[in-house]
Amino acid sequence: MSKLKRKNLVVDAEKVEELARRRETTESEAVREAVDFALAAERVVAAIRALRDHGGIDDVFGRLPDELDA
Repeated sequence: MSKLKRKNLVVDAEKVEELARRRETTESEAVREAVDFALAAERVVAAIRALRDHGGIDDVFGRLPDELDA
């Protein structure tokens, strides 16, 4: 885990409170998890784009949509 540092952020307090409540954690931890999730999602999108750029994947079960958004 990287070093934690106090930051002064402007956020929607109600949304942060709701996220913390749903995750049953503190608001700080909920924000840290949301940032981690956003970074992971960007890596997943990059991997999918890289697969597409290399010819895609074989849809042997016919379950993928015909086109993915770029």
